Amino acid sequence: MNSLTFQPLVPVFDANIGVGHRHDRIAPFTDSSELLEEMSRHGVSRALVYHVQGETRGALNANETLFTWVENQPSLYPQWIITPSIDCLKQLEQLHSENRVSCVRLSNTIECNLPFVEWLYNDLLVWLSEKKIPLWISLADTSPPEIMETLSHFPNLVSVLVGAHYSHSPLIRPFLQRLPNSYIELSRFEGLGKVAELKTEFGPKRFIYGSFYPRYAMGPTLFFVHRLGLSQSELESFCARNLENILGMETLI
Repeated sequence: MNSLTFQPLVPVFDANIGVGHRHDRIAPFTDSSELLEEMSRHGVSRALVYHVQGETRGALNANETLFTWVENQPSLYPQWIITPSIDCLKQLEQLHSENRVSCVRLSNTIECNLPFVEWLYNDLLVWLSEKKIPLWISLADTSPPEIMETLSHFPNLVSVLVGAHYSHSPLIRPFLQRLPNSYIELSRFEGLGKVAELKTEFGPKRFIYGSFYPRYAMGPTLFFVHRLGLSQSELESFCARNLENILGMETLI
């Protein structure tokens, strides 16, 4: 029997990888070298990584532990997790003063019982807006109405909405329409024909590849993106360039 193989046609920068163990979930890899092997197997050359412990417990400790994953690993870029606490903001301010902050990620607000509302996150979101730091938010882990309502108070804040399921399909167009600085990460957005429709309406710059590994497998969405009928330039945008632009990085393509 012939084996099926797939390799991406363009450079790939994964926008959504979690590292480390959660209190309720053991990671399938133990260190950055094993993660890099998995990335190489799928043709992923770079990744934005966060520590999964911070999704539900101890964002401060998770952010500190993240250093051990990204240190001396130029292809892994840190993403710091935020919660609405003074200590978290102080930690971010210190990291920012050291030029270590390119983006941040909201904790799992549903499991943490911390609703994503303006009166709770105002100071943090004001600071992110002033510093032009983009915010990643999981649609799988945060109330969509709270996302829409809260982000509407911060129109200049760049946001990346990750983990959109096909059940979120009716929500994606209003998000893109009403939040012009929002982007959609495609790790779970498998609605038949929906990405192509949205790309036609909003252009190719509002979408980025991310795997949400290890919550989900790394390869399927990357294969899916390659089968959307995108031009070479659009495929490059989906797989790396859009993320580079969001992070304020010089493009490598």
